[in-house]
Amino acid sequence: MASLLPPRPIALIAPRLDAAPAARAMQACAEALAPAGYYLAAAPWQDPAALAMLDALRPAAALVIGPLDDPGLRAAVAALEIPLVETWSASAQPPDGAVVVDNEEAGRRAARHFAAKRYARVACVSADCPWERARRAGFIGSAAALGLELVADIVQPEVQHLNDGRMAFLRLLATNTIFDAVFCSSDLLAAAAVSEAHNRDLHVPQDLAVLGFSDDGSAAQWAQGLTTLAVDAADLGRRAARFLLDRLQGERAAGERETIEAVFEERLST
Repeated sequence: MASLLPPRPIALIAPRLDAAPAARAMQACAEALAPAGYYLAAAPWQDPAALAMLDALRPAAALVIGPLDDPGLRAAVAALEIPLVETWSASAQPPDGAVVVDNEEAGRRAARHFAAKRYARVACVSADCPWERARRAGFIGSAAALGLELVADIVQPEVQHLNDGRMAFLRLLATNTIFDAVFCSSDLLAAAAVSEAHNRDLHVPQDLAVLGFSDDGSAAQWAQGLTTLAVDAADLGRRAARFLLDRLQGERAAGERETIEAVFEERLST
């Protein structure tokens, strides 16, 4: 029996590995790559001390969670001359391919929904990461164009747990502004907003409407009846795997881009 070729690594470049949507995408990607003889290899590649390890690994390709913006890491990956796909959001000048969410359009759709519902005074709560910054920018720009008044704009530096979302919503309440509706750029933020509103005897949507963004399918579980803009993280991971395999097999040119649109799921919270 002919011996099987040893599996080859694909470098997994991610700022952190414990974010639920990213983890779901990585799991789906790894499962799709395995039958073709590839596996994801994770390490703190953004650490300059690890760059020598990346070169020694000799990966067949690279999967990037978010944009590859770090200059040193970008140069090190470019020197490997391997296929690369950025996911969720892409850098301003993508080094190769991308499978991304149209995050800005998701924010614009949130603003259009509030305008259609006649919510005049709105707030935005987001985290400080590339894809949520894009959702925030889309929302704020569209809200202004639609004549909505943005009364508060809260950016929470760290959002990994529900308590982080609670702190963001408390910061929103501490502005002492009156708002009809709040756009939250992630599941955690939206669920925390609904929870804290209930803790303060505020009724959703009678006292304030809440619209979230679900990228791992958890929004309806965290806050029943939550209106969301939804993206399937596992589908994104599978698309990224297909993209990489096509590039490795010479069936796709460098520099191509796939964009995933968020699906609007209106429920009771707006």
